[in-house]
Amino acid sequence: MKLLVVEDDPVIRGAICDLIRHWGHAADDAADGAMGWSMLQDAVYDLVILDLNLPRMDGLEVCRRLRQSSLHQPLVLMLTARDTSADTVAGLDHGADDYIVKPFDPELLRARVTALLRRASRPLTQELAWGALLLDRDQRTAWYAGADLQLTPKEHLLLEALLQAQGKTCSKEQLLNAAWGWSDTPGEESVKTHVKNIRSKLAARGAPSDFVETVYGVGFRMNGLHSA
Repeated sequence: MKLLVVEDDPVIRGAICDLIRHWGHAADDAADGAMGWSMLQDAVYDLVILDLNLPRMDGLEVCRRLRQSSLHQPLVLMLTARDTSADTVAGLDHGADDYIVKPFDPELLRARVTALLRRASRPLTQELAWGALLLDRDQRTAWYAGADLQLTPKEHLLLEALLQAQGKTCSKEQLLNAAWGWSDTPGEESVKTHVKNIRSKLAARGAPSDFVETVYGVGFRMNGLHSA
């Protein structure tokens, strides 16, 4: 999953991004509301952690614009330093899905993020399957025929993106966007290397060599012959 953190305090912003990556997700960040709104128009995120008080465009305005647009609708967790019912109501009225008051415990933030991402209405189901392959988005684990694949965080994100596509081709650019933030995007060769490692781990557990197919000149996809 990919998250966007919109927070003007560089220390808080960096700490949240570090936590998100530690939890196995990809993260982008923006230092003000206008930058965050621009990034929301250019990329797809599963969840936005959005500060209420931001320069250039406050969090309420970002949330309002997002909910009134035809863009992909990510979940929104609002951050606020003001623990008042009026602020809470304002955030929820503008389309936030939940809120958390600063300062907060990292484990509380993780619990709120996990709870939001579990919402079935978003289509963010906890488990994804393809034949004998099962991936658990919440536990950050994947198995083939009951054997743990022991994927790295990047491999997990890439395999998750391929499974979400349900047999459709994922371009190398789409896979880069799914597993890396804008600030740390590598070259396309890195995608190839990670997919090669995924195939090797699948093969070691008994999966067919073409379980993940190469679509030459484009990207990769799950092989429909092995979906049942």
